[in-house]
Parts: sequence; C-alpha cells; structure tokens
Amino acid sequence: MINAYILTVVRPGQTEKAIKEMRKLENIEKISVVAGEYDIVIRVRVKSLGNLLKVTDKIQLIEGVKKTTTQVIEKELTL
Repeated sequence: MINAYILTVVRPGQTEKAIKEMRKLENIEKISVVAGEYDIVIRVRVKSLGNLLKVTDKIQLIEGVKKTTTQVIEKELTL
C-alpha cells in the first residue's frame, strides 16, 4: 500500500464546497483544513502509484482547487 499527503490550494470561499466533493472520493483517509501555504491536506491510501495519480487527477478537477502537491510517505513512525 502507498500512503501519501496531497497538499491542496483552494480558491477563497471554495473550501467547504471542495471538501464536500473530496469526501465522495475513494481512498481518502483524512481531510484536514490547515493554515499556511496550503489550505487542505488530504491523506490517501492506495494500492499503486497509478491509483495515486487517479486520485490526484480527480482532486484537481474539483471546482475551486487551484493547485496540488503530492508527498508520498516513505516511512511513518508511531510514537
């Protein structure tokens, strides 16, 4: 399994609408609204890089989404 974070920039006033659409997508584990350079961080879990590309493409097509940056998790530590 591949875990990744998709960092998302959303147009002002479009956050709630974008989240509503993101919640409909498969393979999304968590959606976090954050402060800073990005507006939403999405955690996804997929079987392959090809599936990750499909999820990213679907997110980019959501109305209000301006930009995404994907970060694949190489190693994750539990404290």
